[in-house]
Amino acid sequence: MKEAYLLMRDAGLKLTPRRQAIIAMFSDSRVQLSPQEVQERLKCQFIRCGLPGVYRNLEALADCGVLFRVVGFGRERSYALCCCSQRDGVHHHHHVICISCGLVGQVESCAYQEGVVIEGFRVVSHVLQLRGICASCSSRETEASG
Repeated sequence: MKEAYLLMRDAGLKLTPRRQAIIAMFSDSRVQLSPQEVQERLKCQFIRCGLPGVYRNLEALADCGVLFRVVGFGRERSYALCCCSQRDGVHHHHHVICISCGLVGQVESCAYQEGVVIEGFRVVSHVLQLRGICASCSSRETEASG
């Protein structure tokens, strides 16, 4: 969590009790959470906890690299802890998310570096997010079907 606090400081964000609680929540769970889920969990610690404030905090934490925005189907929005951030610059990586339990993992390899040319297009940036079934959920499925 110290890395997250340093990223926030570098981005000029204050470490408020609410942001600290959000970071701890994501650190403890290691799964993606929707703003509504974050709000429900925060209500246990904070008497006043509105959804607009939760969205603002989640977006601020995503902008500085502590969290990342999970690309969902439709209009749903969720976030997860980006455990690979480095203060010297963003460490290039991608995420894989379990479609069963929401567990988030990281993928280090990537064929789409800036400057590579694909079908006549020079890549200047990209977003890649993988979905799959984690080992734990996969073994549960195997046990249930066997």
